[in-house]
Amino acid sequence: MRYKVGAETLESVPAMTHRAGGIYRAPRIVPVGPTHAVDAGSGGVACGIPANKLNVLDQDWEAAFVEKRPGCFLAILADG
Repeated sequence: MRYKVGAETLESVPAMTHRAGGIYRAPRIVPVGPTHAVDAGSGGVACGIPANKLNVLDQDWEAAFVEKRPGCFLAILADG
């Protein structure tokens, strides 16, 4: 994982009580709005904003199904 998910705002999603097959889903925390790419090694943010403004989740930003900030997306594309 090169980049982790950095979110300005988080939201709690309640647990599901019933699903097909009797599978239950635990409550979880999800990002609200576009997310930033936070370098997993250095902790720097790809678009250059201060990292202390973000909640960093242990999720792979590149593979996560989240809305991505255009500035971070372009910075990662330029980085190659």
